[in-house]
Amino acid sequence: MGKLFFIILLTLFVIPGYARAENSTLIMCYSKTGRNRIIAQELKSLIPSATLIEIKADVSILKVIFWNQLFNRNAKIEPIDVDLTQYNRIIICSPIWMQKISSPVRTVINTLPFQGKQLQLFVTYAGYFGKWGQNGVKRYISSKGINLIKLGLQGLLYKKLVI
Repeated sequence: MGKLFFIILLTLFVIPGYARAENSTLIMCYSKTGRNRIIAQELKSLIPSATLIEIKADVSILKVIFWNQLFNRNAKIEPIDVDLTQYNRIIICSPIWMQKISSPVRTVINTLPFQGKQLQLFVTYAGYFGKWGQNGVKRYISSKGINLIKLGLQGLLYKKLVI
């Protein structure tokens, strides 16, 4: 039921905006538990010509939470071979850890040249992710010169998608 509801919401609200740029859409995701991978794969099935890249990092939860997240440190990720000049719109799926974008996704945003690109960010979170955290994510993205079109939220406790 939840997956069907999610697909319907994506079809009604998100996909029409991407129909024009279907050939130039990149979907990137980081998923420690598999939830963001499911979201990215559903997006890929709705936009078949999009390119899907999974961000891979070998990080332990303890290290991530206490070092990378608290001190805004980049995570060690596997190299990503992508030419961003081919894509006008980029969709990134990321978990929220401690009111911040996960460190593997933050590393990608810090190291790849996303400036001037249109970004749609889907985030999942297991606890509270209120306006303070959302505004922090928006400020962080805009400070990198990236045009954030939409911030999609999927709370694990609330079982709903807010677009």
